[in-house]
Amino acid sequence: MIGVSRATLWRMVRAGQFPPPVRITIRNRGYLLESVETWMRARAEGRPLGIWVAEAEAHSISPSTARSEPRLAKRRSG
Repeated sequence: MIGVSRATLWRMVRAGQFPPPVRITIRNRGYLLESVETWMRARAEGRPLGIWVAEAEAHSISPSTARSEPRLAKRRSG
């Protein structure tokens, strides 16, 4: 979705420049679509890449919606 390799993605996550993955199962992780889209908007608008953290916290999931399944970003194969 963002056009970078897995290694680059993990480096970005470790550096705090990309939203962290969420655990789907014991062995699988994915990225919340809303977090990735927020990151993409921040990047397109020229805001600092770490700004997505404040926006994600401002739009935190309420307990009533936490039970519904989050939409996950699809991982590119390759």
